[in-house]
Amino acid sequence: MKAIRLPQTGDAELLELIDRPIPDPGPHDLRLRVMAAGVNYADVLVRRGLYQPMPDMPAYPGLEVAGTVDAVGDRVTRFRPGDRVVANVPAGGYAQYALTREAMAAALPDDIDFDLAAGLPVAGMTAYHLTHTVAAPEPGQFVVDYAAAGAVGSVVIGLAKTRGARVIALVGSAEKAARALELGADWAIDYRAETDVPARVRELTAGHGADVIYDSVFGAAAHDDLAMAAPRARIVWYGIAGGLPNSKKLLAAMLRRFTDSPTMSLYHLISSLRFDAARHAAGWPELFAALRSGRARLPLAGVYPLAEAARAHRKLESRATMGKLVLRPWD
Repeated sequence: MKAIRLPQTGDAELLELIDRPIPDPGPHDLRLRVMAAGVNYADVLVRRGLYQPMPDMPAYPGLEVAGTVDAVGDRVTRFRPGDRVVANVPAGGYAQYALTREAMAAALPDDIDFDLAAGLPVAGMTAYHLTHTVAAPEPGQFVVDYAAAGAVGSVVIGLAKTRGARVIALVGSAEKAARALELGADWAIDYRAETDVPARVRELTAGHGADVIYDSVFGAAAHDDLAMAAPRARIVWYGIAGGLPNSKKLLAAMLRRFTDSPTMSLYHLISSLRFDAARHAAGWPELFAALRSGRARLPLAGVYPLAEAARAHRKLESRATMGKLVLRPWD
């Protein structure tokens, strides 16, 4: 089968198309014929050697796929060959075939196409958990959504609005601001043009601040989060696109808000898969329904053949994408 291998960390050009054996499923595994694979910023961080924990090299990138069941292990009970599925995979999603555990797969409805579905196991379900199980906004609350024109942020807008929240989108260009507003955000802030993002958030909320903050950047943005947070706000850091914050400055910012009792938490989708599998599985019908009705949207930013994985990575690294990037292994 054709697959993408990363022999060592470095530039996108290191991603190489190779032939490797089709894997055999273990007792609890599904072997999937991958029709589409999602490209995530986590893949970029692995390639650059910045992800935690890092896999051994050579690595085989790809964490989410959509396709059909090709073969099943002898203890699999919910799926059979030919079934349409969407799944998280531990690695190796950039390939024509991939293995996943039965518990990490969900049945894919016929009216959800493979390209859209490939962005749901990571981006879609991260957005679902942020807005439903980690820090669900209440009606009327103000939500700040980082990277709101990206894959996770796009879905967050619709899901938060469905819960009655008022969404402030943080984006990096005027074009992305327009996209966020089109997706349903109430306001959009271009952080590259705005000199004081926390002050602008407080202005938009009539001095109240943000009740819920979904931050995929971390780094220096963590200080802004505390500055813009309302009393008893919930701040969720679910990515490290901006690297790590200055620990002393962050601790000082936390202490300045001590009496306001904000709640700060870290979230990774793996925690839901490992520790709350039943609740995770229950989220799939809700996510499908939201996408089917148009209450939430995940626009496609680009679809590439598997051989152009490096091009997809460069596109994602450019920070110019709006929506989801997908690879098609059979094109």
